[in-house]
Amino acid sequence: MKTDRLLAIVLYLINRKRATARELAAHFEVSHRTIQRDMDSLALAGIPVYADRGREGGYRILDTCTVDRHYFAPQELASLLSLVGRLNTLLQPGHLRHTEEKLRNLVAPGDPLKKHRPLIMDFTPWGLDAGRRRLFQEVYRAVETSRVIRLRYAAPDGAVTERSIEPLSMILKGAGWYLYAFCRLRKALRFFKVTRIIEAEVLSEVFLPEVHPPWEETLETGETSRPTTLFVLRFSPSARGRITDYYHPDSLHFMPDGSIMGFFPFPEDEWVYSWIMSFGPLVEVLEPRHARTRIRDWASGLAAVYEKS
Repeated sequence: MKTDRLLAIVLYLINRKRATARELAAHFEVSHRTIQRDMDSLALAGIPVYADRGREGGYRILDTCTVDRHYFAPQELASLLSLVGRLNTLLQPGHLRHTEEKLRNLVAPGDPLKKHRPLIMDFTPWGLDAGRRRLFQEVYRAVETSRVIRLRYAAPDGAVTERSIEPLSMILKGAGWYLYAFCRLRKALRFFKVTRIIEAEVLSEVFLPEVHPPWEETLETGETSRPTTLFVLRFSPSARGRITDYYHPDSLHFMPDGSIMGFFPFPEDEWVYSWIMSFGPLVEVLEPRHARTRIRDWASGLAAVYEKS
């Protein structure tokens, strides 16, 4: 960890030309004395670091000290910076700050891609308030440190359960963030949608992640083993913009009357029905018949709610 911090300090000074001990201590979340020891270590290692006294003083590194920046093309660096920078904003862990610092040092001075990037990746969910952001970051720190989490979790049907989990990975899948974890209540590996976590308490108990398979194996097994039902859907012409958010036009059938037909093998779960219902009257389920009945009953229940005075 110290070696990693020393390298990050070197890159920090190269990028900013000069920094005070107070600034470095705050950025790397260590004491003022630790920064002084780090500077002594860098000097002993032959790094040309100097301390300037006075009001405009601080630590600096000679301009002749550089890091080779030819491992990546400018566009590759810009994309990596966008990726790491937005993740850093969302997750706030220390090691990603160091990673971003290392990447910034590889961007040539005056490179226009440093100001205007052709690819921007923002992983922050829409409507993420301060409380939800803190919960997100606490969960991620638990993943990093392999600590057990006690949480309250809301299922799609509204039922709330309390359980202890061993968090293994944070996963961005499609448009949502998920937590891959071993659930001690169910005694099985599970994917928890982060937005459905009501409360999360990180415990002091540590677990061994190595005893569980990686998430790719669980995901592949789960997706291939789940039975599917063929849903035949007819969308109105005005739904074209939304349906093409999910499916390429080549996989859809455009009818002479303007309607759009889709044939989708879905695992029949709550997500499928909520997705179909999100189109409201712009979609009709033609098959399977029991799905038509279920959605009709749902629509009747919704109408009854709004018929009340």
